[in-house]
Amino acid sequence: MPHQLSLPGVEAAEPRSSRPHPQPAPERRARPHHLFFAVLADPATAWCADRMRRDLVARHQLTGSEVRTERLHLTLVSLDWHAEFSPALALWAARAASGVDMPAFNMRLDRFLSFHRRRGNRPQVLCGEGEGVAGFLALYQALHEALQAAWPLPHFARSAPVITPHMTLYYSPRDVPEHPVEPLCWTVHGFQLLYNRLGSGGAYQVLGRWRLDHHRFH
Repeated sequence: MPHQLSLPGVEAAEPRSSRPHPQPAPERRARPHHLFFAVLADPATAWCADRMRRDLVARHQLTGSEVRTERLHLTLVSLDWHAEFSPALALWAARAASGVDMPAFNMRLDRFLSFHRRRGNRPQVLCGEGEGVAGFLALYQALHEALQAAWPLPHFARSAPVITPHMTLYYSPRDVPEHPVEPLCWTVHGFQLLYNRLGSGGAYQVLGRWRLDHHRFH
C-alpha cells in the first residue's frame, strides 16, 4: 500500500481564514495541535456535500458556522490534541498505518441529524448505516488494531470503541431531529493522516496518504 509522508513545515503558521472562528475553550487553547486519521471527501463528493449543506441550512434555518468545503471528512482515529506538534508521533502513526491492508469500498450517507454536546454549537452531520458504512467501519477497526499493536497509547482502548461514521457539515445551536436525505455516495480510494492547528484556516495539512487495494474492490 504505497504512502506519502510529509513533515517539513508543519510547525509553520498556516494561513488564516477570512471567516470568523468561535473562541476555543481554555483547555483546548493549551493543546492546539491535532493529529488524526480521516477519509477526506474527494472534490466531487465535497461539491455534492456542499450543495446538500446549503439546502439543509436553508431548510432548517440554521445559524452558526460551516465546515470549510476542503475540510469535509469522516474521522477514523484521533491521536488527540497536543501542546506541541510531535514528529515522532506522526512517524509512528504513519508506519502503523502502512500495515493496513484493505480494499476500496463504497460509502453511502443518507441521514441528517444533530449530535448533542455538553456546550457550544452542535455538529450537524450526515450519517449512514448498514452496508452504507460497513467498509468504513472495517477500515476503522483495521487501523485501530494496527495502531494498538505498533505502540499502545495510554488513551487507546484495547478494543476499538463503537463509533458513528459521520461527516460534519455545520455547527449550530439548533437541535435537528434525524431524517432521511438524498444519499451522498462515493467510492473511498484511500485515507489520510491529517494535521490541524487550532484556529488555522485553509485545508488540513496532509502528512500521509494510503491508497486502498482496488484489485480487491467489490
